[in-house]
Amino acid sequence: MTTCDRAPGSSGFTLIEVIVVLAVLGIVLGTAVPLAGAVVQADRRQEARVELAEIADALDAYWFDEAAFPTTLTDSGFLGVYLQPGVQGTATVDAFADQDYRYLVAGGGQVATVYSVGENGVDNGASGEELVVNVYAAIPGARRTWQRLRVIVEVLANHIEAGGSVGGAWPTLRAAIGLGAGYDADGWGTTLQWTDTTHTLTSAGPDRTFGTADDITL
Repeated sequence: MTTCDRAPGSSGFTLIEVIVVLAVLGIVLGTAVPLAGAVVQADRRQEARVELAEIADALDAYWFDEAAFPTTLTDSGFLGVYLQPGVQGTATVDAFADQDYRYLVAGGGQVATVYSVGENGVDNGASGEELVVNVYAAIPGARRTWQRLRVIVEVLANHIEAGGSVGGAWPTLRAAIGLGAGYDADGWGTTLQWTDTTHTLTSAGPDRTFGTADDITL
């Protein structure tokens, strides 16, 4: 009988069986660790996507009201007002880093960019990262502008039908027709321009410059 033979009635394992079991366990564990890591990274990616989308929505809403983007994601007028802090206040914390998502405003204040450093934890800039959202001021600014213009047109039409005067600069006429100072400017914060000879009201558009292609005229 060799040392690897099992004695009659024995319920134990031979040395070879133990070695085989340990080898199999090693293979299983070696495979499970990378899989577990991949699952964790996938969860973080999904978390980052959701949080970036929520931040983008909040920035859109903030611009709609303020005609500007917040200085930082943690500004008191933004976080807790337009963006809920989240569990343990992590709504602005990068899922892949122990700091806030990268945030920058460019294009003369017209584009806000938020991004994650991603799985490698290295900040490669917005153009070098995958998890990125951009919020363009032209979109909420246009909604705000058209909302104000619809109100102005209705009130102004009633004023003209009643024989009211339409002379002067827009702030003067705006006060005369009974609208508040909030209707002085368009959705990008530029004072509207009134031309009394043609009864036209003009927004300078996203570029805030009158006489360019993006002007909105009624």
